[in-house]
Amino acid sequence: AEDPYIVVGQILTIMYFSYFLINPILLNLWDKTLK
Repeated sequence: AEDPYIVVGQILTIMYFSYFLINPILLNLWDKTLK
């Protein structure tokens, strides 16, 4: 079994990067939806 801390660290890293990747796209879509 893997170390829980490593798994949590990987999940946080993925969430952190996906936030910066997806956030501009979501803001762009949201901006188009409002107009």
